Amino acid sequence: MKRRNGHAGGNGNGTQAAERSVLIAVQPESFVRLIEHVLGEEPGLRVVGRLSKGDSIARSVGRLAPDVIITNTRLFGREHGQVLAGLKRSSPGSTLILLTQAFGGPFPAPSGADGWLSEEAVVEQLVPMVQKLAPSGQERVLPCRN
Repeated sequence: MKRRNGHAGGNGNGTQAAERSVLIAVQPESFVRLIEHVLGEEPGLRVVGRLSKGDSIARSVGRLAPDVIITNTRLFGREHGQVLAGLKRSSPGSTLILLTQAFGGPFPAPSGADGWLSEEAVVEQLVPMVQKLAPSGQERVLPCRN
């Protein structure tokens, strides 16, 4: 199945399974590499961009139109709410996952984010969260507006 970004992937049994494109925009750079490693182990997820500086994220989101954007509060500091809202406006079809340094929960997703996850839980919980919030093209159901 072909995705909006023009890529398709196989699922190993001869049929086509849609890939989900992922943009990683977090600080520090070592965290970018960790997330890329975690996602790289999962079939059907393809990292299309890596950023560790906040000033280039808006351009990258507009250019890449990723299925999933993973970012963290460290990248934007106190301005993260405004930045998240801007990212959703730039790419409304993208699923936005915010990684935080907060512990405990569950808490409501911050404004503009589709979901959030503690940075401490990335290794165990990021892939299941991406799969839940951004299902493959065959499973994704978009709301209908009358």
